[in-house]
Amino acid sequence: MTTKVLLIGATGRTGLACADLLLKQPEFEVTALVRRHGYALPGAKVVEADLTGDFSHAFQGITHVIYAAGSAESEGAAEEEQIDRDAVARAAEHALAYNVQKLVVISSLSAYWPERSGDALRHYSQMKREGDERVIASGIDYVILRPGPLADGPGVGKIALTEEPLDAAPPVSRQDVAWAAIEAIKLGISRKVIGFVGGSVPIEQALRA
Repeated sequence: MTTKVLLIGATGRTGLACADLLLKQPEFEVTALVRRHGYALPGAKVVEADLTGDFSHAFQGITHVIYAAGSAESEGAAEEEQIDRDAVARAAEHALAYNVQKLVVISSLSAYWPERSGDALRHYSQMKREGDERVIASGIDYVILRPGPLADGPGVGKIALTEEPLDAAPPVSRQDVAWAAIEAIKLGISRKVIGFVGGSVPIEQALRA
């Protein structure tokens, strides 16, 4: 049975890592939601939409959603509110309306403790937390992944679970974050918030913990 995945935020670094892994596995049919006109992702269907507007049409026929979108560091508080809070909440609403089976959200470890984040990250972390809370309250079956510091190197297939801020926390590869998102779908993980950093526990084992 084909799993039809809508990948929101497909052009970002973590989104591209998700797309790369999804497209290598024949059981997945991928629809990439992008706002860049003319963008092509070989092997995937591409739907153009802006997350600040109506993007509900992208959910037609979808069984699972991965929300990998996030505001850029330079875009400011308004973008954080729109992308990290409001759009993910609307994604949950659309998922419910279209009978999507599961919404996987890639959030941030700092969403556990926005008040303990530094000034530069406090608002971003608060918006991530509020977005996560809206998803949880929406009624959709969800998995919220809260990775720590992200790295662009190759994945190792291992992480360490945590909910605490860590000084010099081991970074986690975007590939491993993508792997965790896809494994959450394959394993049927349900209604869990999972914080993690780089570590030594196999991803499948960590998600089942």
